[in-house]
Amino acid sequence: MGTDAERVQLCLSLAAYAGLSGEPARRAGALHRSIAAQLAKIPATREHEIVWGPASFRVWWQPSSPSLVVFVTRPIQAGEDDCYVVIRAGAPVPVWDQNLESFGCLAQEPWVWTRRAGNLAPAVCGGVHRRLDVIRELTPEEQLPGAGRSLAELLAGCVGELEGDRKLPVHVCGHGVGGAMATAVALWLHDTQGPVTARDIEWDPRHHAKLHCMAFAGPTAGNADFATYISERLGPELELIHNSLDYAPLLWDTQTMAGIAGLYRSHVEEISVVEAVVEALGNQLERHGVEYEQPPARILPGQLNVELPPTFIAQAEYQHLHAYPELLGLGAQIDIDAILDRCSGTDDGPVAQ
Repeated sequence: MGTDAERVQLCLSLAAYAGLSGEPARRAGALHRSIAAQLAKIPATREHEIVWGPASFRVWWQPSSPSLVVFVTRPIQAGEDDCYVVIRAGAPVPVWDQNLESFGCLAQEPWVWTRRAGNLAPAVCGGVHRRLDVIRELTPEEQLPGAGRSLAELLAGCVGELEGDRKLPVHVCGHGVGGAMATAVALWLHDTQGPVTARDIEWDPRHHAKLHCMAFAGPTAGNADFATYISERLGPELELIHNSLDYAPLLWDTQTMAGIAGLYRSHVEEISVVEAVVEALGNQLERHGVEYEQPPARILPGQLNVELPPTFIAQAEYQHLHAYPELLGLGAQIDIDAILDRCSGTDDGPVAQ
């Protein structure tokens, strides 16, 4: 069972997948309405209002790929200052995502905002680095909440409204690759608190924001030094939550990837293709000389869904998406298939696979 905070932020992270196709995928106003409608349907997020965004980005040469989407919500109850920064970094299951950025794992970039790193040399996945650069510059379109302001400018305004020594709780959350991006965004915000260079605005010069990151089902964003650095910088305010049977958190560490093919061995009939793909990817990572390590995470005890067809992709989708609400005690409070606008029994869902 999960805490109230875990359930709220999981629901926000999953609701971010609304509007993957159709008009919401093409028009910002329709995307806003789609996400807001899903938030209103879920008991845990019913009292949340979108106060910035959604702001989205898709590379021009991949018009059909899922968008990178960021939005900010705040509870409408009086007396609650909390801001929730929610990140969707593409498709809900990485195997659906045809975005070339998914292969950015073969290169790494130094973490340029490093502070007090000592002998550490933190570096992040090239795809994470490029997505973070996009997020830093994103602004919502006209007629959307926060139009024309960047995320840092929005948070600077929220901090500026505080009276006295009050703190602004800022929660950064996401699922899947969005979870990996949530860790990067939270660390960027943490490392740019206080006086900064011209590279970023002084969004919180007096350190009046209290940052927290909760990421679900995310692959690691960087190397071993990055895992150590983010753990030291965010400390207990970094919460990674993984299902023990979810393959995504095992990416891109070559040692943990070796266990992916055997995750569902007692139920899946044929895993030779999965073994071949994992081995090929591991070989590519080693050939490019990059290494990854996952920071410490809370591991939820997953269970196989034996009612699904005995295929790896069916079980993988279930464990990466549907299992998390069940493991955190949400029950029927959130309908993932409704958010994705499809039925699990169709050709697009795990039952048909």
